[in-house]
Amino acid sequence: MNPARLFQVPETTKPKPPFDIDNYLNPFIPQNPLRFFPSWISYWFGYRAPRSSAQKPSPVHRSSFLHTLSLYLSVMVGAFCGVAIIENVFLALPRLSGHSAPIVIASFGAAAILEYNTIESPLAQPRNLVVGHFLSAVVAVGITKLFEHLPPDRFEDLRWLAGALAVGVASMVMSFTKTVHPPAGATALLAATNVEIQVLGWWLVPLVLLAAMLMLASALVLNNISGRRFPVYWWTPVDLKALREERKQEKKKTLPPDVEKGISSRDGGGGGDDDDDGRRTRKESEAISDTDTEAESNEDLRKIETGATVVSDSVSISRGSRVPHPMTRSSSSPHATKKDGRDKDEDNKIIIAPRTIVVPDWLELNDWEDEVLRILMDRLRTGVSE
Repeated sequence: MNPARLFQVPETTKPKPPFDIDNYLNPFIPQNPLRFFPSWISYWFGYRAPRSSAQKPSPVHRSSFLHTLSLYLSVMVGAFCGVAIIENVFLALPRLSGHSAPIVIASFGAAAILEYNTIESPLAQPRNLVVGHFLSAVVAVGITKLFEHLPPDRFEDLRWLAGALAVGVASMVMSFTKTVHPPAGATALLAATNVEIQVLGWWLVPLVLLAAMLMLASALVLNNISGRRFPVYWWTPVDLKALREERKQEKKKTLPPDVEKGISSRDGGGGGDDDDDGRRTRKESEAISDTDTEAESNEDLRKIETGATVVSDSVSISRGSRVPHPMTRSSSSPHATKKDGRDKDEDNKIIIAPRTIVVPDWLELNDWEDEVLRILMDRLRTGVSE
């Protein structure tokens, strides 16, 4: 054994990045349209127009105590209004919809703390608030419905399992979709363990969506009216425009030089005479290539013509009919060796020409393979005729 091998550090491969669903969703997400709205409208949706260094306002010196006190008062008013709005709407729902509803879903008390105290946290952004609660409600109601198929006594004994399973699965789904919202875990737990919430069944899902939208609407108004910015982003903090440009550059780097040059010339345009010359050159090269291809095919046919049955060039091919077969069988075997100056590679091959197909005698083709060869011959003949 080579002693030096004992001290060699094994090569480490670059670890693959973890799965990120945004890599698949962000290309389809449009850029923030709020930049097209007047500032007095976009302001209430958390959009702030970028400013240059010369336009940045000078900092306002405030008393730290008064500033902190005003901030805490705005947080208190926001949480109060957010929960109060949900409670009053839920109280009116039985008269409006005919469905029973609790005065409030307790998990939105925790959501109010996030939406007014930690407005810069990713957990408090609209995507996490709305989608997190929605997915958790769907998961929890579905799991609870499965447990309800058990006998009532057995279900009561296993209610703890339904609650734990609902929270665990909801946590996994929120992590997978990047919509983690801690109060949504409480929504999932309540749907399985609280009888008042459990009896709602699937009616809980629209209730949760309604409560999340009401909480979001109140947070937009009350947070921005106090001078703070909410939300920081609606879907992702990533600059989607810069992301698309970066991906375009990466694609260009992976393209061959001639393809990249063609894309650049197409995007940049060009003079009329040069374009005409280029088109003529391409057409001439394509014509020469087609002629060379047909000549090579005819040469190959002549090489293995011995023992073959010649089929007339005038045979027409119909894809719907399997006869006649414009196919020639060459007398060769799969184990043929060098004979008469020919290698076995020359005998053991399929040749497709515009009007003839040559197949070794030993090769049996099924219907699907035969049809593929005939379609390819048909396409070759069509290309040559054009």
